[in-house]
Amino acid sequence: MSKSGSLKSAGIKSPFVRYLFMGLGAGLILVVLMFFIISKTLLPDTEELENPKYEIASDFISADGEVFGKIFKYNREWLNYEDLNPLLVKALIATEDERYFSHSGIDARGTARAIFFMGKKGGASTITQQLAKLFFTQRSSSFIRRVWQKLKEWVIAVEFERRYTKEEILAMYLNKSDFLYDAVGIGAAAKTYFGKDQKKLEVEECAILIGMLKNPRMFNPVLYPERSFSRRNVVLKQMVKNNYLDEKEYLVKKIKPVVMSNFRRQVHFDGLAPYFRMELTKWLRKLLEDDRYRKPDGSKYNPYTDGLRIYTTIDTRIQRYAEQAMMEHMSALQEKYWQRWKGLDPVTYKASKELISTRNKALIQMMKDSDRYKQIKNVHMTAVFSDISAEIDGASLEDADIFRLYEEKANPGHLKKLVKEGTISEEQKRIYDQIMESPHWKTLQTQWNKMQKAVNAAFHTRTSMKVFAYNEQGEKTVEMTPMDSIKYHLQHMQIGSVAIHPANGNVLAWVGGIGHKYFQYDHVNSNRQVGSTFKPFIYSTAIIDKALSPCTKVQDTEQCILANDPNFKLSSKWCPSNADKKFTGQYLTLRQALKESKNSVSVYLMKEIGNVQSVKNFVGNLGIDKNKIENYPSICLGTPELSAMDMAGAYTAFANNGIVSRPIFVTRIEDKNGKLIYAANPEQKRAINPAYNYVIVDMLKYVASGIASKYKSEVAGKTGTTNSYKDGWFVGFTPEIVIATWVGGDQEFIRFNSLADGQGAVMARPFFEKLLSKIESDNRLGLGVNLIFTKP
Repeated sequence: MSKSGSLKSAGIKSPFVRYLFMGLGAGLILVVLMFFIISKTLLPDTEELENPKYEIASDFISADGEVFGKIFKYNREWLNYEDLNPLLVKALIATEDERYFSHSGIDARGTARAIFFMGKKGGASTITQQLAKLFFTQRSSSFIRRVWQKLKEWVIAVEFERRYTKEEILAMYLNKSDFLYDAVGIGAAAKTYFGKDQKKLEVEECAILIGMLKNPRMFNPVLYPERSFSRRNVVLKQMVKNNYLDEKEYLVKKIKPVVMSNFRRQVHFDGLAPYFRMELTKWLRKLLEDDRYRKPDGSKYNPYTDGLRIYTTIDTRIQRYAEQAMMEHMSALQEKYWQRWKGLDPVTYKASKELISTRNKALIQMMKDSDRYKQIKNVHMTAVFSDISAEIDGASLEDADIFRLYEEKANPGHLKKLVKEGTISEEQKRIYDQIMESPHWKTLQTQWNKMQKAVNAAFHTRTSMKVFAYNEQGEKTVEMTPMDSIKYHLQHMQIGSVAIHPANGNVLAWVGGIGHKYFQYDHVNSNRQVGSTFKPFIYSTAIIDKALSPCTKVQDTEQCILANDPNFKLSSKWCPSNADKKFTGQYLTLRQALKESKNSVSVYLMKEIGNVQSVKNFVGNLGIDKNKIENYPSICLGTPELSAMDMAGAYTAFANNGIVSRPIFVTRIEDKNGKLIYAANPEQKRAINPAYNYVIVDMLKYVASGIASKYKSEVAGKTGTTNSYKDGWFVGFTPEIVIATWVGGDQEFIRFNSLADGQGAVMARPFFEKLLSKIESDNRLGLGVNLIFTKP
């Protein structure tokens, strides 16, 4: 052996080299050991890996197959790989993981590059590792913890690659990624940022969204279009590099500006049928509390995270027509309201001191319900309330409690009087006394007085704000005081209308108000006096039970029910007038009397029937809760308080040859995998003999004869108007649709001042006319087959 050879041989055996190799070996063993420990102890269990948790939005699906709403914790819709836009997949791979289809979860080249260049020439995380991080780890600021997390991500990524195909992993990643504005997943992101389905995205739009994956906030195209522009072009360039996009197309696309004109964050009051969606959500949450509708493991479904598919009866085409008809009619009606009340204050107009006080209290309560008031109260009162509650058990410090304390201070003995009257208990008085004797009482008064000054200043100072308006945006910017804005919104006439198919009870359209952002209260299920829309039930009972004919004649003269009448047991004589305060003395057929809505004839029929219970039984057979009907003969004038849903459901019997159909609005519910959770059972029953039913329908056709010539179908219906014109009603129907509509104010003093303006024929019937015209003009709906009511 040569001398040089001897030196080389000796060099290999030198301590330094030997220790180096030993260190590398030990490091390799340590890494393998750590992988083993993580995989056996810290790795999520098999079930969690095979079924990773997604918080998926639940969809509301219409009868015509449109997803018209959703509820969610995160706005995410699930997409399978085959559903993905291929351009999204190409952009993702080109930008985030060029060797995605050739590695097994960890990219050795990428990892080596990241270590050698300290991350300056790109990270090492593969798409699979990024998915693992989204599911199971959160970024730590500690270097040591971050290394540990990275190891966990590696192990989980390898496990993912063993359990899923490459295509499944890609879909999972794009479904899991957060794109801000409650848009989680690429499907929701496409609709939020570009107003379209992800399948319809152009390549430059795909590049914007894929570019956001690096840092959604930094590359937010809404807030930072310049950054988004640059990042988008990086993605497009990567697509060119990986032969997913040719150079020529890249040069065209890279100069395009970032346009966000279709950006729209999904909020609950946006979109179609907002009132229906809110009521459906309440119904759904209640339904899923029932033990009959549980997951296989016995746990409850969560509609906000479990990706349920709720199939409804709503027809989005009819719903759109209903919302259009609402806008057309209610905007015109509101303009008339402003004209009639110009220069007048509905709070004080022809009102007693007591009534004015009651109305002002209602306004004050609305002020207290506002976010502005609650914020002011929190600023001034939270600290002292906390101190009192900490020292005095059971202390209640609502506004009413503080008013009592102030009254006791001004008039000692006031609290004793309240105890004597039964308004408060002895225990409540003891707590009030403790508060007034405590050192906090002075602080409470000081803070309360400051708060009152702040409230008065805030609510009576003009400021720029947005208020409801009948325009495309549903609002306008004005300058007014917050108190004036409360009065402004209060003075808007509201509507509640529901359309039902009488043959099956399917709810086709639901309009619960004029604008959900500013008026959340739903008027479809709210109870209001129904006026003369109740009279067909009186006439029906009399015709069926007493064998009266539509041609029976009754004199239009004052009709009375005497005090102590054994059938009705009134304490005093009751002699109601007609709506116009006049009696003609003429003899009218029942047919004509119903058309003219004569109260005198309704009282006559009530006397002929001889009791209230017969009427209650009749309406009970029509699906109305009999407990809603008072035991007084005044029901013959329409005093019961019922909902538009009640009335529409009851009138299905008239439209459906005497068979009543219970209203339903959900046909079935499935889980995210298509497993049936709930199926509706339509309920129908014979409520009226067909012969009698046709007689009643013929009378209601005559009532509606003034509008019948406008339509292809036969039309029937009845208007309703209540005292002081607080409520206007029209329940109209054809053989294929029943539409019940109420219009009025949320407070009884928000109304018109004359019968000419406030009757149901003016307040509610025009909505029916507009909606039915729109429906009949659309041949796609499949309505218009049955144009004539069934004749026995």
